[in-house]
Amino acid sequence: MHSLHFFIFAVVFSNTCGFQPPEFEKCDVEDDKHWFCKKGLQYFDNFCDQDESKTACKQTCNLCNGPPTPPPVPEPICGVSKVSQSRVVNGEDAPEGAYPWIASLQIRVAIENVKSHFCGGTLIHPKWVLTAAHCFDFGNFSMNAIMPFVHVELGIHDQDKEESTSQLRNIKNAFESPDLGVKDGTLYGDLLLLELDVPVMLNDRVNLPCLPDKEEYPTIGQNCVVAGWGIREYPSEKTGGILQQTRLPVVGPNHIGCHSNTEVICVGHGFGTQANGKQHPNACKGDSGGPLVCQQPNGSWKFVGVASYVHTYCKYYTAYAPVGKYLPWIKEHVPL
Repeated sequence: MHSLHFFIFAVVFSNTCGFQPPEFEKCDVEDDKHWFCKKGLQYFDNFCDQDESKTACKQTCNLCNGPPTPPPVPEPICGVSKVSQSRVVNGEDAPEGAYPWIASLQIRVAIENVKSHFCGGTLIHPKWVLTAAHCFDFGNFSMNAIMPFVHVELGIHDQDKEESTSQLRNIKNAFESPDLGVKDGTLYGDLLLLELDVPVMLNDRVNLPCLPDKEEYPTIGQNCVVAGWGIREYPSEKTGGILQQTRLPVVGPNHIGCHSNTEVICVGHGFGTQANGKQHPNACKGDSGGPLVCQQPNGSWKFVGVASYVHTYCKYYTAYAPVGKYLPWIKEHVPL
């Protein structure tokens, strides 16, 4: 009876499961081959009920009830940099990978195989970068005319090198802040959301910063970090090279170029020189659109501002559009 049952069983299912004694199908476990029973891409429970198969499956692949469910992809931890920095001195090369959320906006001409960095940006979602709206003011050229030539590069450190960690994307859509405008000589709402054509892959070199709460601002006197590939000394026109960083204090609205403590966040030391005789560091041309980040007590980095404008040839203070103020607008477009 047992042999007849097995014969019928094998004839009916041999074409689908390949259960032909003594050969089962095989799977790799570590360095060895082990048996399991398979029907197409699914695993056939009836064979697993057989003592021999059940034992083999349980000891080897543990796949009798179907392919294993892949482990859930962990949520990315925001604001994490794999580079530990106890201090940031004024105007220095940033360690490689220190700010994995920073993006480079570039004009690329494929025929001539050239690229030119013109603004920074910040990755706030695998498919979204936040930058400054004024970055796309190209005079007589409209934003739609310029967009096909603009690329967004993440995971890079030195603009003058080809780096294996680089992820290059095109722009699918752009959304300008509805509050963009000038009031009392101050540029407000200087924000632009860029939707990438393909999401980036998050890793040690490409990651997201933490975002502030609605209406959250850094405190006056707090030291935060600016980073970018902008020009290092005015009136030079050369951007690019190695990513630069500096730590600057947040200042109040009673400073040159800073007329509001809710519409802009101002940072800097003001006009003057350091002990070494060099001008105080500041953001400058090419740093526009880049991030202002403040380190939290737990070591994570919070993205609080987007570089908007600098007063008088990069010699005074840099004004940043506050991310917290515009968080509701950002969430209208980005699934945060």
